Order: sequence, then C-alpha cells, then structure tokens
Amino acid sequence: MKKDIPDGKGLAYGTNPIEKQNFYVVKSGETLESISQDLMLENPRYLYEYHNQRCSFLDIIPENGRLRFLQKLCIPTSEEVARMNFLIRQQGEGLYKHFLNGRIPFNANAFSGDYKVIQTESDDGVQKSEYAYSLHFKYIKKEKDHHLHFSMSGFKKDGEELEEKINSLASAFVKIIYPITLIIDHSGGLLTAETDKEISEIIGEIEALKKYYQGKYASLHIDQLKDKMANSKSMDASLKKLLPIQLLFSCFYQAHYNIQGVASPYISRFSWMAPASPIKMELLNNTLPEKDPQFIEVVQTGKSADYRTVEELYEEERNNDEHTRQNLKSLIASHTAVYTLNAENFSVQKIKAAFQIQIADYEKSMTFDLEKLAG
Repeated sequence: MKKDIPDGKGLAYGTNPIEKQNFYVVKSGETLESISQDLMLENPRYLYEYHNQRCSFLDIIPENGRLRFLQKLCIPTSEEVARMNFLIRQQGEGLYKHFLNGRIPFNANAFSGDYKVIQTESDDGVQKSEYAYSLHFKYIKKEKDHHLHFSMSGFKKDGEELEEKINSLASAFVKIIYPITLIIDHSGGLLTAETDKEISEIIGEIEALKKYYQGKYASLHIDQLKDKMANSKSMDASLKKLLPIQLLFSCFYQAHYNIQGVASPYISRFSWMAPASPIKMELLNNTLPEKDPQFIEVVQTGKSADYRTVEELYEEERNNDEHTRQNLKSLIASHTAVYTLNAENFSVQKIKAAFQIQIADYEKSMTFDLEKLAG
C-alpha cells in the first residue's frame, strides 16, 4: 500500500529542520523494509539513516532497525527518493537486480548445455516415487526466432533404470526422434518444434521397431508414437506439456519488475499432473535480495486460477475456459519455484519448484529440481 507522501518540492537530500519533515505513523507489523518498498526506496538502510538524522531523540530507530507501533517516522519525498536511489546505484548498494526495460533478458544462446532433473511425488507427505532424467540443449541459430536442439535421456525411477524391455524401447525411440529443434521466440516462449528428419522417415524407423519388440504392449506404444509423429500439432502439444519445457520456456521472461524486484501478476500453465491437461496458475515473481553478485534468485509463487475440478483435468474436452470463473468445486492448488540465474548472461543454473493440490481428503505434492551441469 502506497504511503500518503506530500510532494515536498524544494527539499533536498540533506538534514532539514524537523518541522519541515514529512511524517508517517508506523502501523502494526510494518518494518523499514516494507515501508521502503512502498516508498520505492531501493535500500531500507537509507530510510533508517534519513529518519535518524531528522527525528527527535525519543524516536531514534535502534541499530537492529526495529520500528515501534505508532512511531512517527520521517520519510523522504518522491524527489528525495529518486536522488537516494541514484546514490544507492552509484555506490552499488541496491538490494535488487535491475533489468533493462524491467524484464529479465532471454538469452537463448546461454541455454546450451546439459541439465539433470529430479522429480518426486508424495501423498500426505509420504514420498511415493522419484524420477530422474537428463536434458540436453544446443543453440543452433537465430533466424526470425531462436533454434535450439533438444533431447532427453537417462531415465530412472527410484534410483534404478527402467525395466529392461521398456527402457530399451524408450532408448530406441529417443535415438530415432531426437534431437528435436525447438523454435523459441524472443520473449522465451516455445512456438513450435521441428524434427531434423523427414516425418515419413521417422515413422518408417518406428514401425521397423516391431521386428525387435514383440507383444501387444510394445506394439501399442509404437503405434501411439507413430500417430503423434504423424500429427505435427500433437507433437507440439506433447512438448508443451513437458514440465521442464514449461518452466524454462514460458511467461517467466515476460514478467515486468519494479525497482523493488517485484513483478506484476501474470498467468501461466504447468503440467504438474501430467498426463492431465496443464493447470492455469496466477503467478507473482519476486527477486530476492542479493546474496552473491554472481547469481540472481527469483521466487515465483502462484495459486490455481483454473475453474475445473481435479477429475475434469483428465477430460480432454474440458480445457479451461478463459471466461469461466472459479467456483466452490474448482481445484485448490499452489505452486512455488526458485530460479537461480547467472548474473552475467542470465542463464538458468537451477530451478527448485514445488506443487501442492488438495484431492478429496488428502494432499498430493510434487517437487521439481533442475540443475545445469558444469562444462
């Protein structure tokens, strides 16, 4: 909530007589940090010093920075805040990273590399399964949009290789299909995907797998994959339902941050419940105060903005209607993610994400940990 600050034109950032100061009465629970954020002041220590230079002896803020309820606080004018922020940036004392045009730059070239991923699922706090796999990206070129080669490998469940026949068949699929070229726009969103081989060639190679993998189960999977590859829209949809793709190439880069590192709310979708359709989430991003100048940390928090029930997520014909509002039967879910970015090139180094959803009388939770490997 913005403070009611008079214009105070003509005041300079210096020691002014106390009778000429603007004052604010501290409310319950407020801190130097929260008031500085409302004032758009980039370092609360400057508010601490500003007040103590101008206040009466009885109103001096102690070294721990704790404010008293109903304390009379000397606050700077908007012009003084602007001058203080200029000085804060000159001195390198800002607590938050500033982005050009208020957005985190999308650096497609910096995605090249290998990533390890671990996902878990738990019911009522008891872990039921853990999945691990690797992602591989290689920047190819820039035309109108960015082109990246993408592949996945090394699938494990609960620390073990998948059952031999399934793992062998999956490996064969991977060798035929990957790499896939992802087409990414300049704001970091996945537009579409292209195969490096002709679709007819891929389908022929997949069909040939029936010679080596016998049985109804293997034949069913082979036919399903052929159908997906024959339909470019189906292949695009499958890729866009991958949780790592959604976390890496989404609306994350379109969020606009103020000088306090807080972004305006925005909408995105995540496939935490795959193979169910993605859940619509209302998100808010917030950059954390700088701990290490080499890295930027961004916390993303969200809650469900989806009107459907959990059961309806699995009904293909019940895609979320943008014009339908939530109701008492709508699913209850929350999402958090901490992005760790390289401060120099804005490449994603880590993502630690979590999801909770209420299903009947128990809670289902999931986690997603991604880390870029060195080299």
